[in-house]
Amino acid sequence: MAIPLKENDPGIPEATERLASADVPTYDTYPAEPPPAEWRPADRYAATGERNPQLDDTAEKIGSFAGDVMNRGRQALGRFGSMKEDIRRSSGDKVQELRQRAEQKWSNARAVAQDRLQDWRETARDSAANAEETVVQRTREARIRAKAYTNENPHHVLLGIAGAAFAIGLTARLMRRSRD
Repeated sequence: MAIPLKENDPGIPEATERLASADVPTYDTYPAEPPPAEWRPADRYAATGERNPQLDDTAEKIGSFAGDVMNRGRQALGRFGSMKEDIRRSSGDKVQELRQRAEQKWSNARAVAQDRLQDWRETARDSAANAEETVVQRTREARIRAKAYTNENPHHVLLGIAGAAFAIGLTARLMRRSRD
């Protein structure tokens, strides 16, 4: 049964109809010829009950092929099982080997770092000792030069001391005056 669309819908032609489910045929009720009452094979071997040698050869080939496939599958599963076990054993050994390598590399790196740190400490100690020695030597040389200068020019030293004392006194006086 067809259901007509509304006539006043814009954009939809008036002649278009929607199909109902009863308009579409189903094939379960579709008319067809019934199957024959008794089916008989057209093959002469089936009718007489004899065995067909070609069919037997083909069946043997298919059976042999299926057996070979099954045997190969079982062999492959066995190989996979042994490979799986070998991998499990070797992976444990490899993990142990990798762990040992990592520990060895870590200990080597730690030893190298400690050696470098020790070298840096020794270098720092040597540099500090050299700096101290240089400071002591330059101080000694400056003291010797100062003594030699005072022995050679005592008047200049006395005038320098007097000038420094005058400057300090003048500064103290000016500071006291600015506070008052």
